[in-house]
Amino acid sequence: MRRFVLTALVLLAVGAHAQFVPPVLKGIKGDGTPRQTDGPIPFPAADETWLRARSKHFVFVSSAEERRTRAVAAELETLASALTQVDSTFSAPSSTPTLVILFTRRRESRPYFDMLLNRRDANASGVFVSMRDGGAMLVNDGYSWRGGDRAPLHELVHYLMQSGDAKAPLWLEEGTAEYFSNATIRSRSISAGEPMANHITVLRQRARIPLAQLFAAVRESDIYNGSSGQATFYAESWAIVDWLVRTSANNGADFYAFVHDVSHGATVEAALQTRYHRTLRDVDWALSRYSAPQRAAWAITLSVPASDISVSIAPIDRATTLYELGHFLSAFAELSADAERHFRAALDADPKHARSLAGLGSLRASEAKYAEAMPLFEQAVAADPNDIQVSLAYAEALMQDQIGALAQSSDTTDDDVTRFRKARTLVEGALKHRGDTGFPTGRAIGDLGTTYSVEDDVAPGIAALEEACRLLPSRTDFALHLLAMYRRAGDRAKADPLFARLDAAGNPQVSFAARSVIVRAELTRANALTHEQRLDEAAAIVRELAVNTSDADARRAFEKQAAELTRVAAQNRQIESYNKIVAQVNAGRYREAIKAVAEFLDTATDPDILRDAKKLQKELAEWRP
Repeated sequence: MRRFVLTALVLLAVGAHAQFVPPVLKGIKGDGTPRQTDGPIPFPAADETWLRARSKHFVFVSSAEERRTRAVAAELETLASALTQVDSTFSAPSSTPTLVILFTRRRESRPYFDMLLNRRDANASGVFVSMRDGGAMLVNDGYSWRGGDRAPLHELVHYLMQSGDAKAPLWLEEGTAEYFSNATIRSRSISAGEPMANHITVLRQRARIPLAQLFAAVRESDIYNGSSGQATFYAESWAIVDWLVRTSANNGADFYAFVHDVSHGATVEAALQTRYHRTLRDVDWALSRYSAPQRAAWAITLSVPASDISVSIAPIDRATTLYELGHFLSAFAELSADAERHFRAALDADPKHARSLAGLGSLRASEAKYAEAMPLFEQAVAADPNDIQVSLAYAEALMQDQIGALAQSSDTTDDDVTRFRKARTLVEGALKHRGDTGFPTGRAIGDLGTTYSVEDDVAPGIAALEEACRLLPSRTDFALHLLAMYRRAGDRAKADPLFARLDAAGNPQVSFAARSVIVRAELTRANALTHEQRLDEAAAIVRELAVNTSDADARRAFEKQAAELTRVAAQNRQIESYNKIVAQVNAGRYREAIKAVAEFLDTATDPDILRDAKKLQKELAEWRP
């Protein structure tokens, strides 16, 4: 009798085959045509006095006199208080006050409006701009506004609607803003809906925009930007809103229900039928009536709840004025040169102006010139160690792309740990001033939470980011970091709905980053399974990633990896089966081995294993009991 002493085959290692990298970011889609200027945006006149004012929901940087600034602040706060009591269409979050830049000289405001509206000689007295930490309103407080151009109140409605829970189409938002811009504000009530003579005149004298074209208009549309169509666009939008409000039942409830329907995807025609039992023909008929002789005044009245209209005011020096304007400009990448001019002019006026030094540092960091940025931040901290804005700007620069538009587009590495921990120290120092008036709580808490991206224990980061997301729901970078930490903690119950919200936000970069978070989390899970030799489960995860990606290159890479995992899993199962036969042979159980190897050869596919199995079968055939 011949004894067979064989060595079992070694299971194939597959760890190297299961390490993946998310798809490479190929570019960021911007928010439209880059803003253009005819030349450098001029500095305000040297002889002009500026002040900073703060109310409950607004921070003013104003060249208007104190009395006028207080009056504008009181009007804005009063109307905001009334509208936010009416419906959730309007919201005025107090966690981050909105910046209001109030100009009194049109030659100084015009370059800003031309830049923001992206056209020369823009016919505007105000504009609202959505920004990373809330928004900004720019208003030209010339004499014309009292004659029907109620720019502050118009821009306020934009702010309230963009902060609310319904993202209305352009015509509806502009029409509502126009409707309430003509409000008369009293101590206990607000009357709105008085006929606007300028719009009625336009509707009398000009051809109307077809409703389908009006409803489809976006901010880049010619009818919204062109001088010939703009007046008609505003007039027609105002008239439709006016008619909807006047014909609304239930104290305006139908109108706000209509706004919610249209803002969440319903067509105007469907929303009209649902809420008013009317058709587009009724809208056409109503518009034709506005071109008839002017009717008697009509209005709605809103009660004014007790509202805080207190305002604190202090003058600001030349350096601070230039810094504030430069800081606003720095929010637009294409205007970084103008922002830098303002910061450097501020430093000419005050060489130790800490925020201007930090502003230059932030500009360098945004260009990924970190070696140039860090000394500027160190100078800023030395100039004013207690300035929380400087500390937060420095901390955000240390975290590089993880703050802002590119958050979670790539993963943090071990090299990031030192920087992120230094950022945490800066933020924790700033948070000692959390009780101060105007402290940017949402921003600071969100920065703090983000610093935990480099830690194994992300629980403190989750707690901070949850609070930040409540305070600043528009900060998608904080939401992305929270998503990543939920997935690292294995909390799918919270991660999945947050991913769904981010993926549906309509922002390609946010969707890319959210999907990158999921890819990294799933690949981490797949790699852990491969180390446990649970290759089929790992392959299923990677195959699902392939199905859910829209990137063709990434899909092919995932499919290839899934196929390789499946192949190795099958190969390892064959190795395990073959090794059992070897064990039978080595134990002298030859009859069992002969039967097993025959069955094995019917199903085995790996060429190397088949070769060894056939060799073993041949040797077993020579066995004699």
